[in-house]
Amino acid sequence: MNKKELYKTIGLIDDDLITEAENSVKLVKHLKISKIAAVAAAAVMLLSLSVWAANVLITSRGAQSSNIPSYNSVPTAETLQDDIGISSKILNNFSNGYTFDSGYIVENEDYSEDGRIFESYKSLNCHYKRNEDMISLDIDKSTAGNQSNHSDTAETYKGSDIKYFAYTNKLVPGDYQLTEQDKKDEKSGKYIFSYGSAEIKISDVQILSFEYNGLNYSICAADSELTKDELINMAKEIIDAQE
Repeated sequence: MNKKELYKTIGLIDDDLITEAENSVKLVKHLKISKIAAVAAAAVMLLSLSVWAANVLITSRGAQSSNIPSYNSVPTAETLQDDIGISSKILNNFSNGYTFDSGYIVENEDYSEDGRIFESYKSLNCHYKRNEDMISLDIDKSTAGNQSNHSDTAETYKGSDIKYFAYTNKLVPGDYQLTEQDKKDEKSGKYIFSYGSAEIKISDVQILSFEYNGLNYSICAADSELTKDELINMAKEIIDAQE
């Protein structure tokens, strides 16, 4: 499994999560519940969470997108406003060498505690590459936001709290049954388990998230050479580009 496939599947925790037909893939994520928090990384990385939004408890999120990129070059803010309903200036490249590779329109649904759809919205998932290393950037304007209860504020920049969380993810098949050791590892925090892979894969994951001008941004780096400080600087470049 390459990184692009990993970014498409990491965070899934139910059976039969991926169905493919004619170059499309449907990602359905039903999340385990922990304490009050918001969503980490929109359509790509979803951790155990619960969200209070307009006095409604958000307990799960579903998302679907195509395997075929919606954008092979950087879309303009005007294009994104027309296509997705968000107006964000997307960087073609970062100062550390990561360059835009592809972008995907994602259809999202947030579900309330009673299983009803609380909010439906579109988001943008962008992939950036530097040599063989790939990272993912997600942007949306969901009511739930993207702050995970696991994240700590690493820095505040131009009024925006930049939150950071690093963990080890154990990606397993959809029908995988946790062993006693797995349960101990999950409880201790050694691994966060996600489902949807053909084989077991362990990855070191970093998530950086922030809100700016009414939009939620999240950078996900799996098995990446990036440091925490580099990710923070990338977040600052995104914020600077919006001004």
